[in-house]
Amino acid sequence: MSSSQCCSSTEEQSIEQIRKLYTELAHRPEKDFGWGKGKENARCLGYDPTWLERLPDDVWSSAAAVGNPFSLGPIRQGETVVDLGCGAGADLCIAALLVGDAGRAYGVDITPAMVERSKRNAALIGVGHVEVFEADMALIPLEDGCADVVIANGSLNLSPRKACVLKEIYRILRSGGRFQFADMVQDVSAQDAGKTYGGSWADCVSGTLAPEDLFGMLSKAGFLRVELVGFTGYRTAPTTIGALIRAAK
Repeated sequence: MSSSQCCSSTEEQSIEQIRKLYTELAHRPEKDFGWGKGKENARCLGYDPTWLERLPDDVWSSAAAVGNPFSLGPIRQGETVVDLGCGAGADLCIAALLVGDAGRAYGVDITPAMVERSKRNAALIGVGHVEVFEADMALIPLEDGCADVVIANGSLNLSPRKACVLKEIYRILRSGGRFQFADMVQDVSAQDAGKTYGGSWADCVSGTLAPEDLFGMLSKAGFLRVELVGFTGYRTAPTTIGALIRAAK
């Protein structure tokens, strides 16, 4: 089912804005978009140096990480991992290497150019147990209870249908499965009274939630042990900040 078949016109406009921006990031990673990206950004966010060196620079060039989801818990050999909003596939490739040939790594992204880049990057590092889908995160094309771990990195805030996305994540996780993700949230402490800051949905500004609102949505979807582990310092606007969050089914 296409996004146009399940979204309102306003939601579809947000999705098209996202596709346009991230198509440009896929094709022109050298451009200054106003927020951190690439290998050095990942280094600043605490990615393991092993992965920084193991993956070729081209894999990192279009990666726009807002945090390090791998810091939130181990991913084990033989597990199945789903990366939502996988982008150019840096996290997807790391997940594939962690689970090994006995595991599976699935990527989901709504931008065709990023899907193709993910596939190319997976082939570049030689992992054959990866599959990437062009799909809306609110309609994940995977069966119930198939995943041990779902990761995401700066993508949940981009969805105009967050409640649907969280229900889908809960659906595809096995009992006891883990959801570990980095996302942009509102930094209430940085908001000046009476002052607003502009920012687009695609730039991870307009779609951000206050942490307590996001936690409420996670709990409503059925998640347990919802935990804000910390903030990453990554910003897309003066009033947004990267956060590391984990939860369990």
